[in-house]
Amino acid sequence: MSKKTFGFGMILGSLVGTAAAYLLAPKSGEAFQKDIKFKAQETKNKAVVRLDEALMETEMWLDQKMTEQDIRNEPIRYERTPENTAPAPDYTESPDVFIEE
Repeated sequence: MSKKTFGFGMILGSLVGTAAAYLLAPKSGEAFQKDIKFKAQETKNKAVVRLDEALMETEMWLDQKMTEQDIRNEPIRYERTPENTAPAPDYTESPDVFIEE
């Protein structure tokens, strides 16, 4: 069973379960809708927390792997020397400036 099939089964099962609960609920419509909204918000909050935890764990794992393999490149350090620095422009002559009147 692939992850794709498993995820589809979970979504389908939750939809069927929600529909069955809605049709067979012993509560009134308004009370049931409030319960569903509350549970949906709670589920969303849990999913956000789990996603955040998963991202943090992945980031830590990747940082550890990069440290272990020493893949990181050192920053390039440039040194200014006369050989690699262009001379300053010479402004002994006045530039051609055209002023429209």
